Amino acid sequence: MQERQTTRIDASGEWRSSLTGITSGFLLYETVTGLAIMLLPFSPFNQFNVLLHTILGIAMIVPVIWYCIRHWAVRRKGNLSHYQLLGYISVVLLLACFLSGVVLTWQGIVGPAIGAMWDTVHLITGFAMAVFIIIHLLSIVIRKVNKEETKRTLASARSQYYKWSVGVTALFLAGTWMWSTLYTDPPTLSAFADEYNWKYGEDRPFAPSLARTDTAQWQDGVRGEVLELFDPSKHETFNTAYNEAKKEPIGLFAHIRAAAKAADVDDETNIKIDAIIKEAADWMQHNGAIDPKLLSGSDRCGTSGCHTQIYEEWLPSAHRYSSLDKIFQDVQTLMVDETSPEHTRYCGGCHDPISLFAGAKNSSNNSVGVDVGIDEGTSCLVCHNIVQTDVQGNADYTLQPQERYVYELEDGDVAKFVSDFLIRTYPKHHVTSYSRPLYKTPEFCAACHKQYLDKEVNTDIGKVQGQNQYDSWKNSRWFHGDQDPKTLSCRECHMPLIDSDDPAAGDMTDYNRTLDDGKHRGHRTLGANQYIPQLQDLEFADIHTEMIEQWMRGDIEIPEIADKWTIGPVVRMEIFAPESVAAGEQVDLRVLLTNNKTGHDYPTGPLDMIESWVELVVTDSEGNVVYATGSVDSETDQITDSQVIFKADGFDRRGELIDRHNLWDLVGASYKRSMYPGVTDTFEESMQCPSMARGRITDNARESTPGSRSDDFAFEANGDELTVRATLWYRKANPAFLDRVYGTETDVRSPILKVSETFATIAVDGE
Repeated sequence: MQERQTTRIDASGEWRSSLTGITSGFLLYETVTGLAIMLLPFSPFNQFNVLLHTILGIAMIVPVIWYCIRHWAVRRKGNLSHYQLLGYISVVLLLACFLSGVVLTWQGIVGPAIGAMWDTVHLITGFAMAVFIIIHLLSIVIRKVNKEETKRTLASARSQYYKWSVGVTALFLAGTWMWSTLYTDPPTLSAFADEYNWKYGEDRPFAPSLARTDTAQWQDGVRGEVLELFDPSKHETFNTAYNEAKKEPIGLFAHIRAAAKAADVDDETNIKIDAIIKEAADWMQHNGAIDPKLLSGSDRCGTSGCHTQIYEEWLPSAHRYSSLDKIFQDVQTLMVDETSPEHTRYCGGCHDPISLFAGAKNSSNNSVGVDVGIDEGTSCLVCHNIVQTDVQGNADYTLQPQERYVYELEDGDVAKFVSDFLIRTYPKHHVTSYSRPLYKTPEFCAACHKQYLDKEVNTDIGKVQGQNQYDSWKNSRWFHGDQDPKTLSCRECHMPLIDSDDPAAGDMTDYNRTLDDGKHRGHRTLGANQYIPQLQDLEFADIHTEMIEQWMRGDIEIPEIADKWTIGPVVRMEIFAPESVAAGEQVDLRVLLTNNKTGHDYPTGPLDMIESWVELVVTDSEGNVVYATGSVDSETDQITDSQVIFKADGFDRRGELIDRHNLWDLVGASYKRSMYPGVTDTFEESMQCPSMARGRITDNARESTPGSRSDDFAFEANGDELTVRATLWYRKANPAFLDRVYGTETDVRSPILKVSETFATIAVDGE
């Protein structure tokens, strides 16, 4: 019986079969590239491995399954052997691998991300299948064959099989290598214009902003070349002086020259140092700028089907329109007229980083911006390419464009489809590049939310502190230490958790979150500017401004921090008034305000524009106003007689008002009022209780003789009680400033928002 079965199966023919060899070649290639995708670093070659791994994995399904059916039909006879068992296990694993691969491919096509479960199944079944097939083949190859002729025939057939398997694998790997060789990575750096103004130093192209690109390797190289010029005995002196000089943001070249001077080098060495510096400056001229395409294109994040929800949150946000709105553009134009285009780099690090890093803030560019990315302001890729920050402020951050996926920067639907597919199916580089622990820290926000002016901008005055949310928070009741869970940080208030199916949902590294919490950090970064989104007609402006108004009133609760945040309005108000008064009696009122919820001063931001004030209104029982202060004049839009106005009146070196946001002229403040976090402010108001009976007002009431007293009412009231209402109002920009920006004929006005309100009732004794 065994002899008849042996004659029926042509073992050498099976080994020689081109279908067998091609099938094994496919499987070997998929195994090799699967290992490469797991183990090799991110590169164009490995990305093309992903693409061909997917394409051939789908293409091989039919021929491989056909081979399995054919092979089973030939080998299924007889008793179940361990060879057959290994083969059956391999086929089951192969089918599971195929199924999970098809699912992953579909998920990579339609998005937004591949499933972790399917990815795990694909990896486990793929490598387990490879192991079982190898064992299956080895058990067949090493089994004993008695006949020498049969052994030679099988050896020859297996040799042909090996050639097929390795040849097919090598062919596809060669194709992958050729594809990656023909592909050219987009450059991450580009040249500055020949006429670029190096006003602040050839090694500080973006000064006076402290924003910079990651040039650590370049700096180390220049410093190393200089150090080689010195005798080893002077190395320690040079290095000590160099590290001391680095405390001042004056640039690499100045640091080197200061250290060389401290090392007491001779004239010949100084000439060599100058030559090294000149060569380094030439490198910076040709490699120091960033193509704006590398920092723009936020719409790709939204249209890829991956981060649509986050993108739509960002669209009407202040980060998005930081360079777009007319106020910024007009202030920049004014700065150019009164100083120079190069000075606008000071603002560009926070407001217009795409233009700044492109080298567009230069005397050759009258618009002081670039067309690409001009409407993106602080784009997705600006924030998510920052690799280091410093709490000094003034955009003190280091930006390093990350390596992009192949075809990601190419135009066209096909290129976008391919790059989106790669990001979804090979996401590790995308995640590690754009999701850093740094982004969870208040220090990340501090890079821009802290401002001062120094001599490079405010030339003859020196350092003057501007707005500073970070230090205000750091010294407030909300900060208990960097690692203390009682600390309430920027992102917890301004980026609360949002229900989400975004791939960015979940975070196991956040102290109060999990990987599967189904939430992401909201990217509206709600603040206090509810009129620019409407004025600029930005997408989703209506819902955004409504949420800002709720935010300003303190109506938005944040469940995840409810145990350490306060409840109620942003600013609590309380009126202290007598329970009752008699007609004609003086009424003493006191209003207490408490900065209840904000993590920094209230209000904060550009206080030369912002106005927040208290209106006090007293009405009688029928609602007639009998006393009022702090109302807004209907014709001039100016605040009248408010006891409390939160704002700042800065002045310049001539003592004139800073009224155009011309901060480059700022010397100090003649008036500034705001409330520190958790601190109270108060004011008192006195009035005379009016008569509750009609006819008490006399025309000659003010004509009493000296030393005598008469009832002197400017009004009369109805009823037997007075209602006192105190309202805290807020507007982002005062009307005088807006008239200077937009012109009086446009009648552009910032909406006036009711932040908080409180009431008190006073009984009036009968007459």
